[in-house]
Order: sequence, then C-alpha cells, then structure tokens
Amino acid sequence: MSQEEHRQALRPTAGGMLSVKIADEVARLKAKPEWSSGDRAAVSLVKDEALNVLLMLLKKGARLDKHRTKGPIAMHVLSGAVCFSAESKSEELSAGSIAALDRKVLHELEALEESAILLITAIE
Repeated sequence: MSQEEHRQALRPTAGGMLSVKIADEVARLKAKPEWSSGDRAAVSLVKDEALNVLLMLLKKGARLDKHRTKGPIAMHVLSGAVCFSAESKSEELSAGSIAALDRKVLHELEALEESAILLITAIE
C-alpha cells in the first residue's frame, strides 16, 4: 500500500466502515527508525473531521508531559502499563484498562514498561 493509499484508508467514506489490524500496525511501527532511536512511535489509525484514533508505542520511562486537549479523550492500554495523571489524581493502568477525560483537563502519562495505547480524541 502506498503512502497516499494508506492516508486515504484512514478516512472511512461517508456511511462506510474501516477496519484495522492493530497487531499489524504495532509491527509496522516497531520497524520504523523512530522506534529504534527514540522513546516512542505513533500513527493515526483513523482520522477525520470529528475523530482521531492514534496508536502509540512507548518505551519504559517515556513521558507525555502535562498538556490539555481541545476535545474529550479516551485512552485504552493495549499492552504494558502506564501511570496516567489528570489534575491531582494518578492511576496505574495496565493492559485492558481504559481512562477517559473531558476536554481541556490537564493530564500527563508515563510508561511504566514498554506499552501500546490507543488514544481516541474527539475533534471539536
């Protein structure tokens, strides 16, 4: 699949459906240079005007510093474990866990071990 075909596949057609094999995408990310040389790698699996589904791989110790998002988010831990902090609350989330936040809530994340997460963002 060419880069352009892949970009178009990210956007389901009106009334259409899109499916993605997450294990294939994890393998594809791990084969990229940014994974071997950095502490994270990410790719949007679905992206349109209202929704972004981002697959992110994090090496142990990788951090997403405090930030806010314009829209509400949900984060699903696919593998590994992370410490997710929002406002003054922190939780350790492991594979199978999901956390959600309203828009504009200050939050941060640290990978406690190598982890794969799905970050689902409503774009407002």
